[in-house]
Amino acid sequence: MQIQYMTDRKGHKTNVVIPLKEWEHLMKEMQKQRILLGLKDAVSDVKAMLAGRKRMKTIEELINEL
Repeated sequence: MQIQYMTDRKGHKTNVVIPLKEWEHLMKEMQKQRILLGLKDAVSDVKAMLAGRKRMKTIEELINEL
């Protein structure tokens, strides 16, 4: 990957430029991670509900969250 850094007059890095294809790949990977984290949270919630540590929501509450 070819990374370019932009700096201010004092030489401090202020921006990074990467190829568009690499950026698109990184965005796809981040989306996958968000989905996996959401699923992990959902599984934890279901386990807590089944164990009685968390109240189950009604269908109306779930719809209202959308």
